[in-house]
Formats: sequence, structure tokens, C-alpha cells
Amino acid sequence: MANLLEKENFDHQAVVPCPYQADCSGCQSLGVPYGAQIELKKEQLKQLFRASNLLSSSPIQALSAGPGFLRDRLDFSLEDGRLGLYHKGKREIVDIATCCQLSPELSAWLTEFREFQWPFKKGSIRLRVGPQGQKGVWLDFANVDIKALLDEKTLLRRLQDKAFVEIGQRRKVPFWNGQEYKLRAPELHVWFQTWMGSRPVDLYCQVASFTQPSLRANKVICDVINAWIASFPRSRIIEFGSGIGNLTLPTLAAAESVLACEIDELSLDGLRMTLDHLPSDLQHLKSKIEIHRGDFQKKLTEDFSQFDGVLANPPRSGLMNFLNPLGELSLEKRPPFFIYMSCFPESMVKDLERLQEFGYELRETFIVDQFPQTNHYEVLGLLQRKQS
Repeated sequence: MANLLEKENFDHQAVVPCPYQADCSGCQSLGVPYGAQIELKKEQLKQLFRASNLLSSSPIQALSAGPGFLRDRLDFSLEDGRLGLYHKGKREIVDIATCCQLSPELSAWLTEFREFQWPFKKGSIRLRVGPQGQKGVWLDFANVDIKALLDEKTLLRRLQDKAFVEIGQRRKVPFWNGQEYKLRAPELHVWFQTWMGSRPVDLYCQVASFTQPSLRANKVICDVINAWIASFPRSRIIEFGSGIGNLTLPTLAAAESVLACEIDELSLDGLRMTLDHLPSDLQHLKSKIEIHRGDFQKKLTEDFSQFDGVLANPPRSGLMNFLNPLGELSLEKRPPFFIYMSCFPESMVKDLERLQEFGYELRETFIVDQFPQTNHYEVLGLLQRKQS
């Protein structure tokens, strides 16, 4: 992994300015040199490991795509005409016109979007820019406000001239039928991108879909996954929390086969469309993947002994009952390696404790700092089964 570390070097002395530092609750480390932020996050993770008696054969390392200006996905609240994040000391929204977290493309889209005047008291808004610069917006308003927006017509028409629009919890798409605005079923488009080595691969999803927040930072994550999977060539992998396939595609490049497990049907629709739209020279990969839908945190019926490795990217609650079948196998029948990715280290550490009890050793740990200037970070861990 040495080349990866050298490539993703960062400016330890960088300090990112923000005009909202005194009020906005979004960032907790503004004004702190970036290198000090990284060291603090490494120390926090070390303390979690020590408290759980987790042992690692190598020190925690950090990777970064930069100290700011990374995000291609923005989630703001709308309240009484103010669009932004909550105030540090008051229960009100700080109106934010510019943000040091946003990529230049998303920053420009926010500037355009703020020209719109919304007649509603409150709601949630997601802005997104895709890998080709395409603009999207998800409007999550109360039903009465959605109806008013459809009936008013003009505001929605202006917005659709600038971006692809999704509305409501069901992520429906507004369309003009010649007489009035109606809502049709959700649509899948290319809103994100993964990497197979140095090759980008488009991912189909919705503006409202869960993705990593940054295209640039996601490349760092995919580089780690690519390197780890390549070190166990032609492995049979079971993946928990495949989502739209962000880690699935890098894994497919080197694996013998992948069983992708996911509970969210809309995410799996995106993964299926991504597989259908793979470039012609990658179409053969479709024969290497099987997709299962179900709540695998509650019950898993798969036999872990049929796999050489596990790839897990669970929700904040962790793996829960997904790990239970491991305890039913003897050490030599458990998969030789386990890759774990999480943005919630507290639940990850609990799962790593169980994996340690099942005979796995933590071999490498990376913090991928895709949330600079905040207390949050992504963790990637590679575990290997002890020799029986």
C-alpha cells in the first residue's frame, strides 16, 4: 500500500477558512491545521481499539483527498426562507451561501439554487452533481407543500430547466402532461462513480440514494478495496450492504465470484442497471455476481464456509446477526479474510471484537478522511483468519 499512501499525501498545515465558523454546527475543527485533525482522528480510533482490547499488527494509517472542497452531495434544511445547517447555540437554521466542504461544481449549483424563493415554512433539500457535472435536486417537503408546488407550476418548471428533480420520500419525478404536473415512478440515472483500478465505472441510482459524499474521496476508498481484493486473487466473496455497487464493482474485478446482499430494493435496482450498462469489455463480469435481497442483519442463511472472504459495509447499527453463522463453524472453515468499512467506528469496534473472538486478526487499518473539518471519518479494516 506504500504507493497509495504516497499518492494521497496531504498538506498537514492547511487551514480552511469559513465565514460561518462562529455559528454553523456542520464543522467542528475549523481553524485546526489539517495534520492535527488527522492525528486526532487516529488517536480517537486508537482509544476505541484499546478500550475493546482490539489488537492490530500494524499502526492506523490515514488517507485523504484533501482538507476541504470535496463534497458532491449536499443536504441542507429549509426553514423560514433560510437554507443551511443548524446554529451551534440556537434552534434555527444558519443561512449558508457558500461552504468550504463543497466541490467547485456543487458550490456553483448551490449558488444557482439559492436564486429560488421557496414559499414553504420548512423542508429538506439535497443537491447533487454527478460525475459528468449533471445537476440534481431532491425536495423532501410535506405533502401539502408538494401539492402546492405542482399546482403553482412556474417554480417547478424553472427548476427543471436547471436540474433533474425528485420529490418526496418516494423520490418521484414530476412531469408535465400537457395540462398539469403529475408524479411518476422514481428513475435511475448516473449520479455516482466507482473505480476498478484506474478505470471509472458509472453507477446508476437516484439523487436521493445513499452514496459516499465525494467522488474524489471515493476514489481513495476504491483504491484500498482494489488493493486488498487483488491480494486475495480469485476469491469467492460474500458482500454485506452492497447498496448500489460502489464496492461490488472493484471487488468483481479480481474476485472469482461475488454474492451481493442488500435490503434496499431501490439500491439493488441501481446495481442491476449498472451491471446492464457495463462497457462491452466488462460485460463478462455479470456472470460472476449473484444478488440476494433480505434483512441480513436479522438472519443470514448462507454458509460462510463457501466463501474465501467477506466484504462488509453495514449501516450505523453494524453487522448484528450477520456474524452469527461464523460462530457455528470451526476456525479452519471460516473465510480466510474479512474486509470491514464503516463511518461509525463505535459499532464497527463491537463487530471487530466478535471477529477477534472468532479467530480473526486485524492486519491493516485505514482512516479515509472524507469528512474533513469534522469529527467524522471512514474506517477500512482488513482482518485475516489465524492459522489453525
